[in-house]
Amino acid sequence: MSVLIVGAGDVGFMIAKRLTEENIDVYVVEKDEAKVAKLSQMLDAQVVCGSGSSIKTLKKANIEHAEMLIAVTDSDEVNLVASFIAGSFCDIPTKIVRIRGKEYESAKKIFEKEYLDIDLIINPELEATLTIENILDIPGCQDAVQVADGRIRLGGFRINDGSPLINKNLQEIAASTTRVNFLIASILRQGRLLIPKGKDQILKGDRVYVVLDQVDNKDILSFLGSNLRPTHNVMIYGGSITGEMLALRLEQKNMNVKLIEHDEKRCIELSEKLSKTTVLNSPTMNRELLESERVSSQDAFIAVSNDEEANILSSLLAKRLGNAHVIALINNIDYISLVSDIGVDAVVNPRMVAVAKILQFIRKGKIFSITSLSDIEAEVIEVEAMETSDLVERSIKDIKWPRDAIIAGVIRGGQGRVIVPRGDTVIDPGDRVIIFAKRGAMPKVEKVLSVKLDYF
Repeated sequence: MSVLIVGAGDVGFMIAKRLTEENIDVYVVEKDEAKVAKLSQMLDAQVVCGSGSSIKTLKKANIEHAEMLIAVTDSDEVNLVASFIAGSFCDIPTKIVRIRGKEYESAKKIFEKEYLDIDLIINPELEATLTIENILDIPGCQDAVQVADGRIRLGGFRINDGSPLINKNLQEIAASTTRVNFLIASILRQGRLLIPKGKDQILKGDRVYVVLDQVDNKDILSFLGSNLRPTHNVMIYGGSITGEMLALRLEQKNMNVKLIEHDEKRCIELSEKLSKTTVLNSPTMNRELLESERVSSQDAFIAVSNDEEANILSSLLAKRLGNAHVIALINNIDYISLVSDIGVDAVVNPRMVAVAKILQFIRKGKIFSITSLSDIEAEVIEVEAMETSDLVERSIKDIKWPRDAIIAGVIRGGQGRVIVPRGDTVIDPGDRVIIFAKRGAMPKVEKVLSVKLDYF
């Protein structure tokens, strides 16, 4: 398998690193000579210096033998030209292109099969917006993943003072939640991911990933000590592309939205585009403004300006003033764990979210879906239980299952009924099985499934 990546910014570099770690043949095109020299030392890949819109450069990067093109430069035009060249001079089965410009939304026909034949359009701002929506859907969570068309969700919750889970092991928790379908799929502790077993304890400061379904999760959220009030009133800081997208989508859900932007001209543009959102122009973000707009009574405060330092500081200020659920958009990956530790409830990194989306797409094979979590080394896998696999017709406790993976949910075949599994749960052939696994556990999971998890 050979993959050609055009553009070695944060998104391109992350994808190249992940694919080379999985022994996939990777070629990278990058025009910045200084960056090329560094990439050649950091990646086990062929790095070619040049423009992604140059036929000569792309040929040098093995485009004629590539089975996938991933064009993720900062230029929409370069990405589109690379895709056009790939379709004109060779037959590449899969093309993924990063497009950010809004002008292309009204010309989506050019991406279809009879024209550029692009398989996936990736927009980091849109993916960040959708991630924030998922987080808002689960009150009080730090992270959220949806699988099986939303029928099963994994919510990540921080364990704070007063939580009934502190210093209890999973066996004790299970005994106290017999009337609630409650399963902790994993624990994130000081940046390290754990797939817990019965005697593992929950500690203060942990982030636990809990299985939720489509229906009423009030008992589970109550047990976690989460804010049970559904999100209805939202304050957004920043009239960025992401801020605009988010406000539009929240309007469609009939939420009350306030948006704060420092640029007066941009405020006028937003007022014309947003029909229900209250747009506020303020040259600075300060305590007086947040107090006057009653930030403490808002269900969520979301900082998505183009200044990530301002996002961090405004989120911390909103939290100090009493807002229950603050979310910050952060571009610098090194800031993510730091910001979470100092009080921001949820952090969204557009580049990491985009990478997760691309990897989800390119790694589809005989499975339904694979979702890479944006900030931890884990994946959520949705697969059909085959008759020939070691997964079926036996209790889960009797399956020789990898330590770094857990069955997080089962959708009963033909019924669509969601089952939160326990040790005595039996999986039937045809069931959809949701697996939460550390990335290093994938080969062992594959053996149990007896179905090759093809990357392409």
